[in-house]
Amino acid sequence: MPALEQEDRYWGIRALEFVDAVDTARSAEGVTRLFKDSIAQAGFDAYVMCGLPDSQTEFRNRIIANGWPEEWASIYVREDLAKHDPVERHCLRTVEPFNWSAAPYDPEREPKAKDVMRRATDFRMAEGYCVPIHYGDGSGAAVSIAGERPEMARGVRAAMHLMALYAHHTVRGLLKPPAPKPDRLLTEREREVLRWAAAGKTDWEISMILHISRRTVHAHMQNAAHKLNAVNRVSTIVRALRAGEITL
Repeated sequence: MPALEQEDRYWGIRALEFVDAVDTARSAEGVTRLFKDSIAQAGFDAYVMCGLPDSQTEFRNRIIANGWPEEWASIYVREDLAKHDPVERHCLRTVEPFNWSAAPYDPEREPKAKDVMRRATDFRMAEGYCVPIHYGDGSGAAVSIAGERPEMARGVRAAMHLMALYAHHTVRGLLKPPAPKPDRLLTEREREVLRWAAAGKTDWEISMILHISRRTVHAHMQNAAHKLNAVNRVSTIVRALRAGEITL
């Protein structure tokens, strides 16, 4: 098995182990502790979960869970650096996870944006990875993780994506009062497809297992994503897990 495929498989297993561990956590603090320990395995030393920026809410009031270095968090809030942060701004423009270095800004015309990124490196946050999360009502959140020299391989980023989504949705759920459990949204076949997808199977592999066409598998995935208000495959799996539609 090629080294890259082995690494992807390793991080896929780590991500599913994280999901399994989070399901036993009884508090938001327990979830964030598991998240911090898990991302540290890839060299990410800091994280923040917060609501997406808007014109009315200060950054301090958008924080859901704060795992930044204490001094950096204090500076960021006190100097209102969020309004100059290119990573924050880019979260509003994309639904896809991105490396901090991919958040666009003009260092000549936006010296304060450049300064935010430079000052973050003083706190061992030289490289980062951000997962935007957009809700169906137009609001949303983001999970941003960073380190001095974190691993950024494909398998690592995929695992961080799944962990960030699952940690955020779990913390958000734990911080909200319990709501009546809704009736199931998905059909049995849609749940079956998602269970195999959560196990890492491709559409083609699922089609072979279930003896249906690849096109039918894709249609079930799209239907499930629509019903769960998810934006991509990983988000669909995470929302199905959180909603109790499927289990690992």
